Amino acid sequence: MKKGFLFALVLSLALISPHSPARAQVFRIGYTSKVLFYLPLFVGWKKGFYQAEGLRGDVVQMFSGGVHIQALATGELHFGTFNPDSIILFNEKGGNLKIIAGVANAAPYLLIGGKKFKRVEDLRGEKLGASALRGGTGSLLTAYLRAKGLVYPRDYAIVVIAGGTPAFLSALESGAIAGAVLGIPFSDMALDRGLNSLGDVLEVLPRYQFNAINVDPAWAEKNRAAVVKVLKGHIRSQRWIYEHAEEAAQLLTSEMGVKPPYARRGIDYFTKNRVFPPDGSVTLEGLTVNLQVLARDGLLKEPLPAPEKYVDLSYLKQAQKELGM
Repeated sequence: MKKGFLFALVLSLALISPHSPARAQVFRIGYTSKVLFYLPLFVGWKKGFYQAEGLRGDVVQMFSGGVHIQALATGELHFGTFNPDSIILFNEKGGNLKIIAGVANAAPYLLIGGKKFKRVEDLRGEKLGASALRGGTGSLLTAYLRAKGLVYPRDYAIVVIAGGTPAFLSALESGAIAGAVLGIPFSDMALDRGLNSLGDVLEVLPRYQFNAINVDPAWAEKNRAAVVKVLKGHIRSQRWIYEHAEEAAQLLTSEMGVKPPYARRGIDYFTKNRVFPPDGSVTLEGLTVNLQVLARDGLLKEPLPAPEKYVDLSYLKQAQKELGM
């Protein structure tokens, strides 16, 4: 990946946070799209939790786990927030990246069908949308439909769509795809626009490590103090959302364009279901499910590795200790 490409995607933090002192340590952190899953990242800057740790940096929209992987591997990105499936598959092919903290420890998605698709069975033979054929929303989609009797690629096709949930909703409304899994609260928006709910992914995958903070361990170990500071800011951001639900909803509206009442509905759903881990933890039980889903998709072979193979919790434990947790 060329540096020019990465920096063309960078959003200056001057747009979303107060100016930090020039002496502050700079880091770059990636996210996929402006949806609720990534709200803690924006909370960290707007509420000054990262600045309080002597940090400043760039928020980079990377659009997909694959692009995140490239940027982490080349050192152009210091932290990536994306689905751990990409880390697992990358490492199994000889790579070495690590999951160091949780962002979303569940997959609060609904399967949404276009206006003429009212049952799961109606999706047979149709084109469905996902961020990738395997991993992330692709795995959520195939896992849910497999549980309902539809098997990929025998019973339907998958169209890869960049841009996350907002892009899926646009494709559904235009009729470009027949169905997709939409994250809360975009699923609520879809229903209010006349689209149809075909099922809740949590019904099939109640435990799943959907989103995490990921790093190149070689870089992280050389910059351990900075990594711990980032995680301290991350934990404080997660906890703040639980303690300030109304303000968090307002921030979701102002920073990500999610209009009321959807913003508050989303915050309430995430906090009620403990999607954001308030201590920044990774759910190893959920990560085991990630491995099982990848195996069912034919991407991993038995016996499956232990989830600890892909995780380094030493940074998180140190951050928790420094926060008195």
